Amino acid sequence: MKKIVLAFTILAFYSCNQSLEDKIVGKWNFESVNSKILDDPSLRYKNSNLNLSNLFGSSFFETNYLFLQKEKSFKGTLGAYSGVYTEGNWSLNDTDSVLSFTENRITKPFLKIHSVSDKELKFNIIGKDKVITQDMEFVFTKENQELNNSKFDYTQKQYNLWRKKPNEPEDIKEISKRVKQCLEYSITYLKYNQDQKKESVSLKEINFLPINFYDNGIELKDPDKIQKWENIFFSNVDALNGYEIIKQIIISDFSLPEGKSGLELNIYILEEIKNRIK
Repeated sequence: MKKIVLAFTILAFYSCNQSLEDKIVGKWNFESVNSKILDDPSLRYKNSNLNLSNLFGSSFFETNYLFLQKEKSFKGTLGAYSGVYTEGNWSLNDTDSVLSFTENRITKPFLKIHSVSDKELKFNIIGKDKVITQDMEFVFTKENQELNNSKFDYTQKQYNLWRKKPNEPEDIKEISKRVKQCLEYSITYLKYNQDQKKESVSLKEINFLPINFYDNGIELKDPDKIQKWENIFFSNVDALNGYEIIKQIIISDFSLPEGKSGLELNIYILEEIKNRIK
């Protein structure tokens, strides 16, 4: 009993004496955004129940994450829906709790930390837009992960090229390449979870795919329910072309192996689809 008490005492002492830099190291996933302004009735659209909370709620930022590594490098996905992939180095000003990012030799203050624990990070974005910066507090939660040592590190740039939205319409070859990139990211994410032997796998990271996942297979979402898929492409037309590429493969001669778990089956299906795209 004394040994258990001593262990908890040491852990509590260590936790209390960690520096702010030590506390923020790790992978932080978007959880929620808090702001009184989000539910301000005066900001509702005329003749509509739509308010800022609907626009800037969890579904808007749900795939955002920050992966702050101990050697002061970082990777992250920030912004609306699929977000924008970013990487570089980070630095922290202990005096004002401001975290700065350096990309392409340019350093900019990015966020001001309000509080941090071993499970939760709260902060404001630093920028010019008052609504986003001063009136919105973001809450990220810490993920228990071993990405640094995993061969399935889905946060690497090579798996996130699809996040850069095109500035002009793409031809079918470019659309096919974008679809394959989306599938490669999703496969790597699922393989990471498989490798970690996780009991449950969050599909939030890959719910942009026009696919519903089940333990015994998959099904395509209805074409009118693929908004997150559409956000990856230049236009709805391009998104539907990408959707059609996946659809034609699924409805072809597509037999499924037996004796696989739901996770194994989903990985198999996504790999089959990716490999059959020309």
